Amino acid sequence: MENQGPVSVVLGVLKKIKPHLAMVLLQFGYAGMFIVTVLCLKRGLSHYVLAVYRHAIATVAIAPFALVLERNVRPKMTIKTFIKIIALALLEY
Repeated sequence: MENQGPVSVVLGVLKKIKPHLAMVLLQFGYAGMFIVTVLCLKRGLSHYVLAVYRHAIATVAIAPFALVLERNVRPKMTIKTFIKIIALALLEY
């Protein structure tokens, strides 16, 4: 094997542990959301209002990534596609 530098060794280790690191960070996010939810509900916030706030914050946080990263991936909005979206929206609750 070739003599690898310390930077390439660190990058190799980071590449191997990336899924595990993502899961740990996700669990921290869930724990933080649980703590915020419990605090809000104990202070008297309605669970319906909390759900609306949570979805609004998620939309504001994720929408820029979707707009930038998938700008050229989206199909054109045709009448046929629009009617399909409306039909699916009406069939769901």
